[in-house]
Amino acid sequence: MSLSGQLLRAICPALLVLFLACPRAEAISMDKSSTIRDQCEFSVGPDLVEVVAYMPDRSRDRFCADFPATGRIIMTIDLIAARLRDLPIEVRVVKEPAGPLTEEDDLAPLTVAFMEPRVYPGGAVVVDHTFAESGNYAAFITVIESSGARRTTRFGFTVGGSLLFYAPAILGGVFLTGLVLAYWSYGAQRGERTGKNRKRLSLGG
Repeated sequence: MSLSGQLLRAICPALLVLFLACPRAEAISMDKSSTIRDQCEFSVGPDLVEVVAYMPDRSRDRFCADFPATGRIIMTIDLIAARLRDLPIEVRVVKEPAGPLTEEDDLAPLTVAFMEPRVYPGGAVVVDHTFAESGNYAAFITVIESSGARRTTRFGFTVGGSLLFYAPAILGGVFLTGLVLAYWSYGAQRGERTGKNRKRLSLGG
C-alpha cells in the first residue's frame, strides 16, 4: 500500500472518534452558549438557582450535569433569586444506584456529602467533594422558609463513564501510530526497491 494510503487508513479512525466526540462535548462542557446555560438553571419552588461546576484537578472546563471522570468536583450553586440569600439552604448529595430518588425516600444511607442548613448572604453555596465512584448522583437542595416550610428540588448528574475526557490522548496516540506505520511501510517499500535495483545491476554486470 502507498504512503498516502497508509496515512489515510491511520487517520480515518481518529477523525471518526473526533466526529463522534464533538456532540458529546457540547453536552457536557458548559460554555457561553445560552442553551447549555439554561440546562444548568432550575428552580426551587418559585426561585431560580444556577449550578456551575469544575473539576480543578483534571480540567479548566465548566460542567453542568455530566462529569467525564471521577475525582474532585467543586459545585457552586448560585442563588439567583435575592430572597434566597436570607433563608437557610441545605444541600445533600446522594448516589442513585437504582434510579432517581425523591426527598421522601430514605436518603441517609446513600448520602455522600451533606451541608447543614445555613444562610448564604453572598449568594453562593459551594459543594466541594471527591467522587471516588462513577455512577448516577443527585443533589437535593432545600430552602427553609421563615415559616419553617421546606422546599426541596433535585438536581441529577452523572460522574464518570465518558470517553470524551480521554479523547485528545486517544486521538494523539492514533495519529502517531499511523505516522509510525506509514513511515515503516515507506521504509520497507524503499528497501525492497533498492534491493531489486541492486539485483538488476548485479545481473546486468
